[in-house]
Amino acid sequence: MSPAEGGDAAGDLAPYLRALFEAVDVGVCLLDASGRPVAANPATARLFGAAGCAGVGEHPGGPCGICPVREALAQGRALAREACLDGPDGTARHIESTCYPLSDAAGGLIGAAAISRDVTPRVAARRERELVNQDIETLLGSIRSILVSLDGENRVRRFNASAEAAFGLAADTVLGRDFFELDIAWEGPCVREALAASRESLRPARVDEVRCRLADGSERLLGFTVNPVAGARGPAGLLILGQDLSGIKARELKVLHERRMQAMGQLASGIAHEINTPIQYVGYNAGFLDEAFDDLLALLAAHADLARAVAAGPGPDLEAALRRVRDTEAAIDLGYLREEIPSAIANTRKGIRQVSEIVAAMRQMSHPGTGEPLFFDLNAAARDIVTITRNAWKHVAEVDLDLAPDLPLVYGLPHEVSQVLLNVVLNAAQAVEDGLARGELARGRIAIATTLAQGNVVISVADNGPGIEPADAGRIFDPFFTTKAAGKGTGQGLAISNAIMARHGGSIDFTSRPGEGAVFFIRFPVAEAGQNKP
Repeated sequence: MSPAEGGDAAGDLAPYLRALFEAVDVGVCLLDASGRPVAANPATARLFGAAGCAGVGEHPGGPCGICPVREALAQGRALAREACLDGPDGTARHIESTCYPLSDAAGGLIGAAAISRDVTPRVAARRERELVNQDIETLLGSIRSILVSLDGENRVRRFNASAEAAFGLAADTVLGRDFFELDIAWEGPCVREALAASRESLRPARVDEVRCRLADGSERLLGFTVNPVAGARGPAGLLILGQDLSGIKARELKVLHERRMQAMGQLASGIAHEINTPIQYVGYNAGFLDEAFDDLLALLAAHADLARAVAAGPGPDLEAALRRVRDTEAAIDLGYLREEIPSAIANTRKGIRQVSEIVAAMRQMSHPGTGEPLFFDLNAAARDIVTITRNAWKHVAEVDLDLAPDLPLVYGLPHEVSQVLLNVVLNAAQAVEDGLARGELARGRIAIATTLAQGNVVISVADNGPGIEPADAGRIFDPFFTTKAAGKGTGQGLAISNAIMARHGGSIDFTSRPGEGAVFFIRFPVAEAGQNKP
């Protein structure tokens, strides 16, 4: 009730103020202008013991020594202080005291009110948060992955040690700056697009491989996962987790080369046989031509004698020279030489060509590659693989090649694609061999075809072996899974092939029916294909 409404407002409120003073669960201590306690509520005794604030002036170091009453009165403004004290029960508690100067209606200072509360839970929670934050900072600082945190405007909020090492930038120089204004030249728009897509969909986005150039001119090959961090308002922040793939790619290339050389080693005896066969008939033909050359020299000598006898005129010498020519022709079987010498020369050239093709295919297959993608002829790669693997399939199957003449060049790493083709063709040959061993086939067949279909450059490898069981179909590309007998397969070929095709932006898949064989399809997106060959 206000004075205008009649009555003594202060008197009317006094009982309520007294009840409030006694009931509140925070300590309330009223002090006069000299800082001496005038009254303290029960909550004060619970905080500081039975003595409450009594004697604070006489004992400034006692339980109430944390009260900043003298400073508050001297400065004329509220002051707060926090301290750790032993409570009445002997346990340590954190007490926060805030002292408010009090003035009368005329503005004169009449004393102060000290409000004290137990903030032990709050301090404990604060310390727990500090410990958690410290643990988080230690964890984030120690992980080996690149970690970059961005706010909703792509400003850098966190830049861990791995990010500093990868980008050659100190964290204190990039915090608060736009991520795309740092000294990092990204190849293409994929990083910016991934960040925008993750922020828009509030779902993770991946950048499997992207190159960037740093301020010192060096390059990095990186892989990223972008995770959205939704805020209370505005665009979502982003957490970028990445890895420097340069070392990993080098190790993968080494493993792939070792795997390729292992396959070449398994084919070595067959390749040696394939080379030995044409070399043998090249050697046989060379021996034949050597003997034929001697015979032809003898015939030429007989003809020379005949020419001299003709020049000398008729007589016994002419008849003898003519007989020698006829006898020599009969001895060397001139008609036979006329037929066989051209054939021997043709076969020799064929053998040399076969050896040259095998050596060229082996050299292409065993080459470690430069690591840089380029345009190459998929048809030529298929022909090379057929040549190299001939000894693996020639006794069990016929191989049919149906290669599209106008197939676009494929963009990628030729040595990696050759590894995929090698794995698939060898698997087909082994499947056919298995079918023959079971008595299910009279003769195997492997059909290799290339085509441009449904936006993809496709090479298919079909066989008429036993096919793939439905129970195994979902595991074909799993690492170390194999249906072959012990010692005949490691289960890595198709897993490696699947990874290679994923890196090329393509795919490898198959269709199969048990007992009817399988067809593997290796697909390259047409966007990654070159122009038609000249």
